[in-house]
Amino acid sequence: MNKRDYMNTSVQEPPLDYSFRSIHVIQDLVNEEPRTGLRPLKRSKSGKSLTQSLWLNNNVLNDLRDFNQVASQLLEHPENLAWIDLSFNDLTSIDPVLTTFFNLSVLYLHGNSIQHLGEVNKLAVLPRLRSLTLHGNPMEEEKGYSRPWTPSTCPVLWSCLSRSLQPRTQVGTMSPAIALAFLPLVVTLLVRYRHYFRLLVGTVLLRSLRDCLSGLRIEERAFSYVLTHALPGDPGHILTTLDHWSSHCEYLSHMGPVKGQILMRLVEEKAPACVLELGTYCGYSTLLIAQALPPGGRLLTVERDPRTAAVAEKLIRLAGFDEHMVELIVGSSEEVIPCLRTQYQLSRADLVLLIHRPRCYLRDLQLLEAHALLPAGGTVLADHVLFPGAPRFLQYAKSCGRYRCRLYHTGLPDFPAIKDGIAQLTYAGPG
Repeated sequence: MNKRDYMNTSVQEPPLDYSFRSIHVIQDLVNEEPRTGLRPLKRSKSGKSLTQSLWLNNNVLNDLRDFNQVASQLLEHPENLAWIDLSFNDLTSIDPVLTTFFNLSVLYLHGNSIQHLGEVNKLAVLPRLRSLTLHGNPMEEEKGYSRPWTPSTCPVLWSCLSRSLQPRTQVGTMSPAIALAFLPLVVTLLVRYRHYFRLLVGTVLLRSLRDCLSGLRIEERAFSYVLTHALPGDPGHILTTLDHWSSHCEYLSHMGPVKGQILMRLVEEKAPACVLELGTYCGYSTLLIAQALPPGGRLLTVERDPRTAAVAEKLIRLAGFDEHMVELIVGSSEEVIPCLRTQYQLSRADLVLLIHRPRCYLRDLQLLEAHALLPAGGTVLADHVLFPGAPRFLQYAKSCGRYRCRLYHTGLPDFPAIKDGIAQLTYAGPG
């Protein structure tokens, strides 16, 4: 295949997709099988892929060492890479190796750990770069990140913006035939990720519309449904009613019955004297824990949003649990954890459930360690570690040497095709 034939073919090829593989170093790609889509990857006679798109998102990469060498092993023409997705990794800087791909037009770097906005200027040498994502990096906190871009404030972003807004009247711009060549890829993505699109529509678009029309949040609408359909004082029936609401009315983004069984079994096995839950939300997982607590057990649950906490409080009391057994604390986990010992008389948490924001899991775990709230042999459970994912949390738990880790693979409630999981960490102690 000559180069012209390659360029005409590769734009239609599905991406070489290594997303969600828990890849730590680039060299791991050589021994990893890419994800398969509806259409098989086309390969050259040497067995290398003919695609121009490489997806490495949602892994735990913290550098791009050996990127060129590995790309040469995987791709027939690595110099023609046009789309690289490195989002949701742990990159702290923009590796200069990316500046060697002069045909690069799409680069996703959002959801990493890039500290300084000045890193972006390394990409100024890429003449075809039109789409660059950076949100979800610590650089967002840097002064001037959100101001309008000008050639003097950030040349590479201004250059990307200018190229993306250029009129399409020059000779040699994309013809309708080439545009149609991308249609199979778009259709493939829509079909392959249809469950994610359904989730997006249900949890963002329709939910926002209903919030505006009703003036109530989804938790408040769900609680109204529970009041008219569930039996007061029966936590099991209340949980079943919430499951029915989520399946038949509006997706609630709750833990769901499959994960709920895992949680209840672990609480019954461990018989913790005190449980700490970070992320009450509507109170679903709170009721699961409270049901399984041993006699005399105590549950402290923390919710940062006062309006959501008000709904959860009503649900917990409706189920028949009083404040001595289940205490709800309103505040951010970052502020509450340092006060647990002095203000809430919590000397240790035998079991901790992390179910709030995955990006906060690592921070809160380290806070629990720093304030000596985890006893040796204590259990930490973390939901949503695969979707939307908590790669830094998992990497820390596996590499620090203080935890034994186990992962329970599940799907999202009502979306079983979207793979998720619960991580169980057993704390060995500070040594």
